[in-house]
Amino acid sequence: MHQIKSNLYPCAHCSGVGTCKNGTNEFSCAVCVKEHELKGKEFAGLPCGICGGIGQAEPRTERINKRMPAILGFTVVFLLMFGVFFSAILKSPYFSEVLAFSGTLIGTVLGFYYSDRSKAT
Repeated sequence: MHQIKSNLYPCAHCSGVGTCKNGTNEFSCAVCVKEHELKGKEFAGLPCGICGGIGQAEPRTERINKRMPAILGFTVVFLLMFGVFFSAILKSPYFSEVLAFSGTLIGTVLGFYYSDRSKAT
């Protein structure tokens, strides 16, 4: 399994308690009511919609930074496969060059994600 480190900080929305009291008269705020898909305006004691009620949240930038390499890798692979496919359909005179470039780059990306070294970090 992957060893994923998560830096959790006290949730600023619920002050680390896990229950939202940011609305008027210490009711839950409109954002948390909307998150739980409830009808009405005044609810008390709803779990915080930002941290999920655990009182600790991971910053959005850290979540994005953890996901971006994988998303970029998959995007590059699919764009290159798409390019090879259309190069073959259109009978491009440069098909051999496109295939050599794409094959090397796709192999490098897949080799990185399926190697033991990338799983150790």
